[in-house]
Amino acid sequence: MKFPVFGSDIPYAEPAWYRGVPTPYYNENHVKFRVKLREFIDREIIPYRDEWDEAGTFPLDELRQKAAAARVLSPWAPVELGGTPPEGGMDDFMFLIWVDECSRIGAGGIVLLLWQIAYMSVPHTLMFGSKYLKETFAGPVIRGEKGMCITLTEPHGGSDLANVQTTAVKSPDGKSYIVTGQKKFITGGTVCDYFSTLVRTGGEGVGGTSLMVISKASPGISVRKLPAQGWWSGNTTSVDFEEVVVPAENLIGIENQGFKMMAAVMNGERMIACQGACRQARLLLEESIKYARQRKTFGKRLIEHQVIRHKIAQMARRVETAQSQSESLCYSMSQGATPADIGGPTALLKVDCTSAYEYCAREASQILGGNSYIRSGKGVLVERLVRELRVAVVGGGSEEVMLDLAMRQAKL
Repeated sequence: MKFPVFGSDIPYAEPAWYRGVPTPYYNENHVKFRVKLREFIDREIIPYRDEWDEAGTFPLDELRQKAAAARVLSPWAPVELGGTPPEGGMDDFMFLIWVDECSRIGAGGIVLLLWQIAYMSVPHTLMFGSKYLKETFAGPVIRGEKGMCITLTEPHGGSDLANVQTTAVKSPDGKSYIVTGQKKFITGGTVCDYFSTLVRTGGEGVGGTSLMVISKASPGISVRKLPAQGWWSGNTTSVDFEEVVVPAENLIGIENQGFKMMAAVMNGERMIACQGACRQARLLLEESIKYARQRKTFGKRLIEHQVIRHKIAQMARRVETAQSQSESLCYSMSQGATPADIGGPTALLKVDCTSAYEYCAREASQILGGNSYIRSGKGVLVERLVRELRVAVVGGGSEEVMLDLAMRQAKL
């Protein structure tokens, strides 16, 4: 199908189907959802994003309620728990649009706390949790009444989640777990209400891990905000658990099956990383073209210098390739590909998308020169995106871990 041109008129600033290129993937319902998201973001967030990020905070509770009322907060979630699927129903391409349009904000902390952290932390409960967990914890998060963050990474483990050291020991009466340990790099720790937490309930390795929901209000929990390079409004934290009593009914699914449950939903989180990085690369490309059209050097506009045009061409080809790969993978999922089928390709895609982002960050900085180093004026968006680059490359599995995962799944 072919749709009218939508969005920015800067070359390659939007995906091909936005630019009127015929597509085999999208339909009229996708177009309507795209318009709804963009209108909400342009009205409620874009005008304030720079101010909020500099302040390191933003009106999260208010925006959750506004997004819920606009039916764009949790379109991926079931209706019975407060989800608001778009017209025509949620599908893999609706999800891609949701990630892409939200990422267009260009301030990762806002995007993570308002939208994406809930998707990363709630699906385990939706897929494997009891009715009690769904109604008590997942529902309020989906409706925007509460917040939940995913609590996996530890100070000495990083991406090695199979060897988490935070322990959950069952009490003698079997009614609770006693949780002790530390988590690090946890987005939203100071502003969430619940932690969806990977703990060790058994022996070493993947077979000894479990998932459980822990209320932040529980005695023995301390949260500390970490000064970070980027995501200033995103609240990167460390979380300490010191003999925290967690009701046994807060266990998600079956004990010692936590890693398997986590792996079952991890591809969704990685698609967020993939398409988010792709859109951020596209924003850098857009800002580069805008600036190069205005700035004059040696008697002509930057855009007229062949060396600058070649930089932009190299940026564009990387962004377009990453977008095409994301859409191809979404099509595979829409046709029934399992997490095992696409685990390796998704890992490779994350590397491709973040590599495109990394390349565009460098070239945009070169094109804008000193303006890319200033947190105001024409380079404010480029400066922030460059600063947020590293967490995109490392978060959700570092480039090295992703490459190794893909090759292990390929059984080289």
